[in-house]
Amino acid sequence: MDYGVTLPTAGPLAAPDALTAVATRAEALGYTSVWVTDHIAMPLTIQSPYPYTASRRPPWDPSIPYLDAFTALTWAAAVTRRVLLGTSVLVLPMRPPLAVAKTAGTLDYLSGGRVILGIGAGWMAEEFELLGQAFGDRGRRTVEAVRVLKACWSGDPVSFTGASYQFAPFAMAPKPRQGARLPVLGGGESDAALRRVAEVCDGWHPLGLDPDAFGTARARLERFVTRAGRSMAEILLTVRPGLANPLTPELVSGYGALGARLLVADVNYRQLTLTQALAEIERLARTLHL
Repeated sequence: MDYGVTLPTAGPLAAPDALTAVATRAEALGYTSVWVTDHIAMPLTIQSPYPYTASRRPPWDPSIPYLDAFTALTWAAAVTRRVLLGTSVLVLPMRPPLAVAKTAGTLDYLSGGRVILGIGAGWMAEEFELLGQAFGDRGRRTVEAVRVLKACWSGDPVSFTGASYQFAPFAMAPKPRQGARLPVLGGGESDAALRRVAEVCDGWHPLGLDPDAFGTARARLERFVTRAGRSMAEILLTVRPGLANPLTPELVSGYGALGARLLVADVNYRQLTLTQALAEIERLARTLHL
C-alpha cells in the first residue's frame, strides 16, 4: 500500500512556510502523495447537514483561512519533485468543468504528471448558492462533468453534448502529462456516489470509514461496477480514515486486506503548532513503516 498525508490548507497553519515545510518533509519521509481539501466561500450560517460528524455540524469556524485547492497544490508542486498531488475532494459541480479541466491539466503538465483528482458532488447547499450553482441536480452534473474532463484531456478538437453541458468543437492545450489517464477518484459512500464511481471514475476515495464500513461499502461498489460492465481491477481503491479513526498497524492491515492501495493520513493542523504537526507526520510515518 502507498501512503499520503494531508497538507495544512485550512486553519492557522494555512500559510506559505507551513505548506512548504509539510510538503517537503512528507516527501523526504517517503509519503507518496500530499492532499488538500476544498471550499471556496464559507457561509457564516450553515444549515446543511455535515456528513462526517455525529452532530452533523461542521467542526470548524467558517471564518478560518482556507486556501484554494489548486493554488495550494501548485505551491506544493514547486517545492517537491516526487510526491503525487491530490484533492480530497474537489467539489466538482460548484465549478465550470472546462475551468477545472484547464487548471488540473495545467498543474499536471507543469508538475510532470503528478495530479490525482479526487472529486465529489458536495454537501453544502449554502456554498452552491453563493457561487450561483444549482444544488439539486449536482449529482447528475458531476457525472457529466467527469466526462467533460476526460474529453478535454484527450485529443483536439474537443466537443461534448450532454444534458447539462454542450460545447461546440474547441481546442485545449497543453494536455496533462497523463492525458485522459489523469486519475479521477470519486468520493462518498452513498449509492449515488458509488454509482458515479462505477460509471465514470478511475477510483474510489471515501472519507471517515473504518475497515468494517469500508468493506461493506466496497461490496456495494462492486455490485455497481459489475452493472456498469466494468471490473474492480479497473478501480483504484483508496481510503482516508480521518481523525476519527486513529492509524494503527492493525487498522492499516484491515484496509489492505479489503484491497485499498492508497491510504491518506490526516493531521489535526487546526490544533497543532507547525513543530507539533511535523512531529505528528514523522510519528505517522513510523506507524506506517515508511
